[in-house]
Amino acid sequence: MRVTPLRLTATATCATTLVAALTGCSVAERLTTGLKVKHAFEKLGEQPTASVLMSVDGSTSEAEKFLRAAGASDTAATRHTAKLLTRGELTFAVGSDREETPLKELSRSERLRFAAAINFGGKDVLAAKSVEEKLYVRVNLRSLVAQTGGTTTDKRRARRIVSLAKDLPTTLGSARDALKGKWVEIDPESFDDFARAAQEIAEDEKKGEFGQHGPAVSEQSDETSKRLSRATAAGRALNGESEREFLEGLEKTLGEHAEFHKAGEWGGAEHVTVSMPAREAAPDLSRALEALGARLNPAKVPDKKVSADLQIRRGQLTGLTVDLEQFLEGKDAKKVHLPLRLDFGGGHAVSVEAPDGVRELKPQDLLAAVMYGALGTGGL
Repeated sequence: MRVTPLRLTATATCATTLVAALTGCSVAERLTTGLKVKHAFEKLGEQPTASVLMSVDGSTSEAEKFLRAAGASDTAATRHTAKLLTRGELTFAVGSDREETPLKELSRSERLRFAAAINFGGKDVLAAKSVEEKLYVRVNLRSLVAQTGGTTTDKRRARRIVSLAKDLPTTLGSARDALKGKWVEIDPESFDDFARAAQEIAEDEKKGEFGQHGPAVSEQSDETSKRLSRATAAGRALNGESEREFLEGLEKTLGEHAEFHKAGEWGGAEHVTVSMPAREAAPDLSRALEALGARLNPAKVPDKKVSADLQIRRGQLTGLTVDLEQFLEGKDAKKVHLPLRLDFGGGHAVSVEAPDGVRELKPQDLLAAVMYGALGTGGL
């Protein structure tokens, strides 16, 4: 039987009335609050674009404590990871290919525009867009190295690679744009074919069919091709359907496992506490996260209730905050607090419009630019 919104609302209303008569207003209030949360999710789809900004709301020392409680050792690498974790901001947005058409009016078969960007306390260092079946990417190499705490050697190498752009011939204009941190169009399929070819070469090298290059060279080629394969696979996944599946999966997880309680109003928002059994909800949540390329092992999720704070403004869901310490076990779990924030809004945080004047970057152009630089500078 297909459950329509009208039938769902009627059923929920009847259930609310019945439960209120039998057990008092507290349960009825929880059901009403749950419906309010459902409508808050649905209102996100009433606009032509929607965005999610993900960040960790905590200090570097708090993040370091969390990582150690999660099993990381007390090393410089852990402290560096903690710094990136608290500085990082991941933003992604979806929009309709049909101008000003609300997202909720689009059919499942219609492709969405998608945009994503990440930074670590400064300007965006990595960005990607999928618009009308074309994929655009942008990498600011120098900012990436600076924001992620690169060494002096790393920064010098980044400057040298970027400066290579001015010496490239006009035939490598797309590679020059990429090195300068401009938008370029790429075809994931062609990069995937390139990665497969690199993989085959690496395998042939291991067999000795291209001479005695030695294990170090073949292993490096093998690892490079694997990285290219992973990158191009991620490129193919860059589409608005991913975010739509994530939001629908998150709504489904809350609808099937969560209890809702009013938590008051402050900061210009109405707050709702949502709680659910973590291990029981983990499989559904894991499926929702897979749409974004993330992984969650339900077997490692603690067998206890966890809670999150939802923020609703003008009837629309605008935020979700969950303390990650709830997913830790052991004596140190209660000693750390590391809130993860998801801020929902219109798609203005990251534009879903196609960039202007973009050239297509082909894998052979990128390879030629690398070889050009290696020959001209004695090796990059």
